[in-house]
Amino acid sequence: MLTAIAEFIMGIWNILMVIPIVISICSVIVALTPTPKDDKIWAKVYTYLEVLALAIGKAKDKNPLLKK
Repeated sequence: MLTAIAEFIMGIWNILMVIPIVISICSVIVALTPTPKDDKIWAKVYTYLEVLALAIGKAKDKNPLLKK
């Protein structure tokens, strides 16, 4: 019984160790790529990458081409 609890906790711990790695990788990808507007598939992928990179709200890049 105690072994099962320890394995469960270690499984959760391993998942929690992966989350910062995913956030870091997605942050780098989002920071290095321009915001896609014309490619619909890449735009959807980019949106998910922004969410995974925690680039939401005021942390999102502003498109300089839209400024007038």
